[in-house]
Amino acid sequence: WELRGVPLRIEIGPRDVEAEQVVFARRDVPGKEGKWAVPLERLREAVDRALAEIQEALFQRALEFRERHTHRPTTWEEFVEAVEDGFALAPWCGDAACEEAIQEETKATNRCIPLEQDPLLHGATCVRCGRPALAWALFARAY
Repeated sequence: WELRGVPLRIEIGPRDVEAEQVVFARRDVPGKEGKWAVPLERLREAVDRALAEIQEALFQRALEFRERHTHRPTTWEEFVEAVEDGFALAPWCGDAACEEAIQEETKATNRCIPLEQDPLLHGATCVRCGRPALAWALFARAY
């Protein structure tokens, strides 16, 4: 079930029925660490709490992954290297032709222009063409 993306497996065996409990198994925490017994009378609250904890843990793991793999190149050479390893958050001019050139040369595409972003430094230029940058843009390759 874990391969199908089920976040929480509930196991009920003969001994669990006798003890009026179930065993929870978290997909994101393998082994015995991710398993614990829950009394049947607290099942509903325990499911709600476990799913909220799993959601938060997966979200934090994704944020940490994104932060570790997001680079801020300021030169073309740094940009090319950055998209080899992950995401490149770089100053961009906003021109479609420049975006096409980036894609042709690196196979990276513009994923988004973050709504919340640090202001560009005075005189910041596009990482590709050198024209004045309009915003930070996030580029990455698709796999």
